[in-house]
Amino acid sequence: MATGRDASQAKYSEQNILNSTYDKDFDILAIEMVGYDSSASALRRVAVNSDGEFVVNTEPIATGINGGPVNVGTTAVELTFTGRTKIISIKADSTNTGRVWFGSASVDSSGTNAYGELTADSSVEIELDDTSTPLYVCASTASQKVYKAALT
Repeated sequence: MATGRDASQAKYSEQNILNSTYDKDFDILAIEMVGYDSSASALRRVAVNSDGEFVVNTEPIATGINGGPVNVGTTAVELTFTGRTKIISIKADSTNTGRVWFGSASVDSSGTNAYGELTADSSVEIELDDTSTPLYVCASTASQKVYKAALT
């Protein structure tokens, strides 16, 4: 095993795993198959192509998280992250009095070109690789705040 554990050191029992992965709608066990890539010391997701053949996704599973608070005014601000993002989460501060829009670099304080908006204490999660598609935020009034986080 890659973790160096033997079977007696398993974190969860077989029965616990079976119970927690049972999908009542489809009457099957719903689990995610992964393969261990020893050259990269990483787990890789296993997928199926249109012929039902197994295909290994070469994208590594997220291994990190980063983010923090961002002050937002009436000019678009890029949300930047360290590493290649897989999922980005944005949460508006609970004390915000205005709206915060997210979108491309052309998003503005009236919400033009916005993909969506956040009001006080609301949040959104987006599957996004921000190395090819940067994400910006812009507020309707000055001195607003969001919290950004990303799985990388």
